[in-house]
Amino acid sequence: MGDVLREIVLPRLDLVKPSGGGFMARCPAHDDGKASLSISTGRDHPVLLHCHAGCDPEDILAKMGLTWADLSTPRERRDDGEWTPAGPATAVYDYRDENGTLLFQVLRTATKDFRQRVPDPTAKSGWTWRLGDTRRVLYRLPEVIEAVRKGLEVYICEGEKDVHTLVAHGLVATCNPGGAGKWRPEYTEVLREAVVTIVADRDEPGQVHARQVRDSLVDVASYVRIVEAASGKDATDHVNAGHSLADLVEVWSTETPTKPDLAPDLWEFIATEDEPYDWIVPGLLERGDRLMLTGFEGLGKSMLVRQMATMIAAGIHPFTWKPIQPHKVLLIDCENSERQSRRKFRPLAAASIKHGHRVPDGGLRLIHRPSGIDLTRDEDAAWLLERVTAHQPDVLFIGPFYRLHATNLNDELACRKVVAVLDKARTSVDCALVIETHAGHAETGLNKRSVRPRGSSLLLGWPEFGFGLAPAEDPKPGRPCMDVAVKPWRGARDQRDWPARLTWGDPDGWPWQVAPEPNEM
Repeated sequence: MGDVLREIVLPRLDLVKPSGGGFMARCPAHDDGKASLSISTGRDHPVLLHCHAGCDPEDILAKMGLTWADLSTPRERRDDGEWTPAGPATAVYDYRDENGTLLFQVLRTATKDFRQRVPDPTAKSGWTWRLGDTRRVLYRLPEVIEAVRKGLEVYICEGEKDVHTLVAHGLVATCNPGGAGKWRPEYTEVLREAVVTIVADRDEPGQVHARQVRDSLVDVASYVRIVEAASGKDATDHVNAGHSLADLVEVWSTETPTKPDLAPDLWEFIATEDEPYDWIVPGLLERGDRLMLTGFEGLGKSMLVRQMATMIAAGIHPFTWKPIQPHKVLLIDCENSERQSRRKFRPLAAASIKHGHRVPDGGLRLIHRPSGIDLTRDEDAAWLLERVTAHQPDVLFIGPFYRLHATNLNDELACRKVVAVLDKARTSVDCALVIETHAGHAETGLNKRSVRPRGSSLLLGWPEFGFGLAPAEDPKPGRPCMDVAVKPWRGARDQRDWPARLTWGDPDGWPWQVAPEPNEM
């Protein structure tokens, strides 16, 4: 009973202080200059309210945005030691029908094993440990139905623990039994015309589950959005990290229809002044650009990508080293592990500090998927779009390209699907896109190799800009290549100030720097 008082009632009151076996607080139903409201738990009722100024308890509840039904609803019970087939229960969750009748319970153990049981008066223990054909319903169904009737927002979580976290903060929340992947069509009808927020766990099963729930509701509910924790995995982690519920990050929402506009005619078109360049890196990278960076193995292409990402986030031009406006960067590495990548980024982060332009907190976000992603699959494509929508980068670095789908590199259909998803991600937040990929092979020797990208010929014409790293001179056997030529392999659609040569090794911490042309040395 005390959980309702402490989690739901007391947070809505002012000047709360212990008094005897309960609490005193300022009464919200009248202009209370002192704490004249007595609050305690009753034997037969979860909360007792008594205003010494004579206010009616229902008026007090109404001022707190509550009803007696809110206080009498099933809630998480801490029944330590209650037996389950998987060990003692640490929490018991009641699933009830529209009338409040108990249908079944879910019991959680310390090992996060969830067991379900149904009331059974014929059994010695009073329970049967299987659901069988028992009707499945949403958790806290009576509260959900009432919230939909009143037009209140309903939050859908993945599990009961997060439901109680949100309820403790005054929200209406629910989940389906069984967790991720167990949403049923019959749950959808309960939420017809509702305003729904789906709280996705920040892992692949949680994100897939959130999309499944969204797809079932988008044509039924009046509004649907997906949010996720700003830090941690779920809503409870989010709150425990000190974030408010307003800080939940929106990654998708119902699209608002817009009135179509007719295309401009010739005279309208030519009368419009040309827009100025929207530079991210002046002279090098403009918002909306698609740049594909290729290179031979072992020449430091991946390190150049990391260096560019760090310097753009820090506000340093990657090649002139002059100050520029810092920009938000999202790097999705589909080849290297977090451990490998961390070793590479530490000296780059230190270099940004040494140069007086520390990468701002949140300026460079890193996602590692060393197993790759397959953007020909709807689930992986949706995952990428959600990541980009959530992070709102100015520049998205992603690659290598061959790890973005699981089919033959020369499969043009697969390639078209991948670039379509990348274009959608780019245009959804109006960012620049930098794709890392490998150069093709040659039959005879390193110097015979082209820096053009390996795979479908579609890649030759898709990006606006394509540059490749190749040895600047004949490589010497057994010695690393310290100088590379930066060769354009794509006829540029606009002028860009890329250096012609780069050299490896810098005492100030940046691995790559611009090398002078041979006739300048």
